Amino acid sequence: MDSLRARIARRLERGIAPSVPGRALAGAWAAIAAARVARPVTLPEGARIVGVGGAVLGGAGKTPVAIELARALALEGHDVAFIGHGYRARAASARRILPADPVDLVGDDALCAARALAATDTPVFVAKRREGALALAVRSGKTLLVVDGLLQASPRRLDDAVLVLDGASPFGAGVCPPLGDLRAPASALVEAADHVVALGGARSPALPASMVPLASTIDGALDASGRRHDLASLASRRVGLLVAIARPDRLLTALDRERIHPRAALCLADHACFDPGTLDRARDLHLDAWLTTARCATKLPPRLGGAPVLALDHRIDVGPLLARLSFRGSREGVPACARLPAP
Repeated sequence: MDSLRARIARRLERGIAPSVPGRALAGAWAAIAAARVARPVTLPEGARIVGVGGAVLGGAGKTPVAIELARALALEGHDVAFIGHGYRARAASARRILPADPVDLVGDDALCAARALAATDTPVFVAKRREGALALAVRSGKTLLVVDGLLQASPRRLDDAVLVLDGASPFGAGVCPPLGDLRAPASALVEAADHVVALGGARSPALPASMVPLASTIDGALDASGRRHDLASLASRRVGLLVAIARPDRLLTALDRERIHPRAALCLADHACFDPGTLDRARDLHLDAWLTTARCATKLPPRLGGAPVLALDHRIDVGPLLARLSFRGSREGVPACARLPAP
């Protein structure tokens, strides 16, 4: 099933030649999605809420932006919590995610966020419905909530709505399924957002004039013990790429810019589990190391045969976005001495 999902996703990412039925279905999707960009969510009182959404079905970088935004706000002294979307999570009720939780229980995005935010003691909450996670975060005393995967809410709007775009291909194939991977009409997505950010150095002419560019870089890779491997050492080794993400071509392009050319690329469907057959194929290639994302690393062993699994250290500078948030400058009464130090 995951292999079928991967094939479908890759076709949608490239775009499918239109037909009369395809245009009709894509038009219907667009009409329905435009009306649902603002999702019906009961927002709790007593907290400011920032939503971070993407324009395409996956691969825009919204979760890394949401994680970095939560980290930056915590380092400024805000009482912040991260609300994961809990995709593929099996938790029966709202709960706080711990870095050692099993990935099949809490989901790979939420577990990745919990591990990334552990150093700032920023809690990550998930639930079957966002209302449960939001309510638990407020009950725990948090006054600023960053919500991954929610662009806009209704009937009450978010305090800040952030739309994340890829600078090179902001609206993916430019059309909704079944012809492309656009979540909703671009105009509806941009209209729902308070802030539009673009990742990477590319500047597509399709980007809105009001977009805010965010620098996105790869700063080496980390093994399971936390030891850092710099880009120069990776470029000189026989490495492979093993991921379960949308738009893997974006990552391959980023690696190419760093002169890292994987000898093999095993790319599964977004959020897929790494089946035994795929892991055996990786072992049989006898490479020096396997590169993956921090999210995918939550589902992989520390080594495949003799090759270590290295999680790419993806850095995003959210400073330009921080400066535009509606509550910028407020610290919820926290004195400067209580603020966390920079990493």
